[in-house]
Amino acid sequence: MKNGKENAWTILLTAIRIWLGYRLITAGYSSVIDIIFHPKERPFFEKWFGQELHFPMPLLMAFLAKGSELLGGMLLVGGLFTRYAAALVAFTMFIATVTANLGENFNIDGGFTISYFLFAWIFILQGGGKISLDNLIGSQKRKLRHSIVDNQWSMIE
Repeated sequence: MKNGKENAWTILLTAIRIWLGYRLITAGYSSVIDIIFHPKERPFFEKWFGQELHFPMPLLMAFLAKGSELLGGMLLVGGLFTRYAAALVAFTMFIATVTANLGENFNIDGGFTISYFLFAWIFILQGGGKISLDNLIGSQKRKLRHSIVDNQWSMIE
């Protein structure tokens, strides 16, 4: 029975990680593209992050926030540097929640940012799971370490 539960947890963790990553990519991609390549869209971000949220350097802050969503999402989809990506996402979503989504926008965006924050904590604590690039790289490192140790022991004998 343990294997069945373990396999179910592996599949569920992978599905949540990929879904969260996908949602973050879709939330961040167009904003990052607009900030970089569409100068006519920049006043929107300057107004939102500057006049409404009162951040200094609003365009830079918008780029950092939306870039964090995009980068964090891409890393989560692959399960690469999962704990670091999740920490970046959790921090970004916490700031988004307390600065932008606790007031009148809570019913619009607050549920998303709080949910993303909580989901990110799963991956901070659990890592990427068995079906992740982190696990694949980790298993390759373990194999390499074991072969080095075996070779050293054979040289001693």
